[in-house]
Amino acid sequence: MSAFAPFKALVHQRCGLHLDGLAEARLFRAVASLQASTGLTDITQLLTQLSCDTALFDQFVSQLTVNETYFFREPDALDWLVNTYLPQRLTTEQPPLSIFSAGCSSGEEPYSVAMMLFERFGERAKALFTLTGGDLDHQVLAKARQAVYGGMAFRALSPAFKKRYFSPHKGRYKLHEPLRQWVTFRPFNLLNANEDSPVGPFDVILFRNVSIYFDQQTRRHIHQQLSQLLAPNGILLCGVTETLGNDLGVFELTEAQGVFYFRHAEQPAIVPETPLQPSLLAMDNMAEDSITEDSLSVAESANKQLALDNCTDVTPQHATEKEPTDSISHQLHTAHRLLNQNAFDDAATLLEVLLKQQPWSIDALVLAGLVARWQQRPQLAYEHFKRAIYVAPECWPAHFYLAELYRQGELADKPLQRKQRYAAVVRLLTTAPTSDGGLDTITPPLPPGDARFLAERYLDAVNLTLASTSTTQGVG
Repeated sequence: MSAFAPFKALVHQRCGLHLDGLAEARLFRAVASLQASTGLTDITQLLTQLSCDTALFDQFVSQLTVNETYFFREPDALDWLVNTYLPQRLTTEQPPLSIFSAGCSSGEEPYSVAMMLFERFGERAKALFTLTGGDLDHQVLAKARQAVYGGMAFRALSPAFKKRYFSPHKGRYKLHEPLRQWVTFRPFNLLNANEDSPVGPFDVILFRNVSIYFDQQTRRHIHQQLSQLLAPNGILLCGVTETLGNDLGVFELTEAQGVFYFRHAEQPAIVPETPLQPSLLAMDNMAEDSITEDSLSVAESANKQLALDNCTDVTPQHATEKEPTDSISHQLHTAHRLLNQNAFDDAATLLEVLLKQQPWSIDALVLAGLVARWQQRPQLAYEHFKRAIYVAPECWPAHFYLAELYRQGELADKPLQRKQRYAAVVRLLTTAPTSDGGLDTITPPLPPGDARFLAERYLDAVNLTLASTSTTQGVG
């Protein structure tokens, strides 16, 4: 492993990427590919070549990130942005308002915003807003500019939107030209915003599901860089499960209509807000340092996709997954990796075999439940999560995802059931703030601190629903 330490150090120095845990496998493959393409096997020579050749380094880095994204990821936040926040800003600001997607990967995020803006404002949207995407990876930027997509990129996009904004193209689908030309893409290194300035300042910066690649110190530096690009009264949006891990003192964390965002501390709120109470911001020390590379391509909970993304995305920095010690453990890690790679059928097949061998394995049951959600088999997911709770009542991930099945409409909603499950998460994590939920091999699907925070938020919402229902039923 020591032979790869210089590569880790070089990438961290230039890009800030944290390459520990599961990311090491990608590093090994990237170095092997580098050796094959250059014909060099000596580590010192490889590092020298990599340091001097910018194109080679870009190609190397492109193999180190998952670039897992899709259209309409975390739609609640995007809906608030497009239908509440931006219209309000237009009443006080002269257009165009500028929106920047930092770490845009292959473009699904800025194109999602473009579609939603077009839905809201029609052709006027192009005069009202500018859209820019920036990413370190030149290869994914090339894909973003082509705007040709297929497969899992559409998993959260409605068929109506797909039909309205895409056309068949060589077995895949291409975004309509007016929207493609509307969004500008450019190279952007989060560590060096001044050198790779995307021509700010920006009224909105989307830094969503990107901080999973960086440790806490690097995230704070990135915030300082982004603060230079953010307009004085602009906002910074992070991924739902990344929000608390990004409350680092550079910006002020604010809430409006259930959506959390950051702003310059001295600026007034643009839309009605509810200030965060200190209790909601309290995180245990492990969760404070929670974004590590054990957790690639996850981190969300406000939409149906929470299940997979939270499966591997955000874990306490010093609580990496345990090394496989036997065949069962190895198979669990393999299933976890397959889930992370969107190989849902393969993961389901492996987990089915595992559960025949170990029908009461909490790890296998939770993973199987997550896979079933992604296969759009909510009843099967329900059965797996219920069994996990039967075996281990302290399994807060199973309680959380059971509640999500109701909240997301995957099962017929039962507000009382939702309330009981979210309340169980809050109770369990109040008693044991760093609990692993009974998992023996894999890490918890999302940090305990974030799980409790989200459960409290959703518990408040379901209490309002129940109170409203009770009041309505009592009338007349």
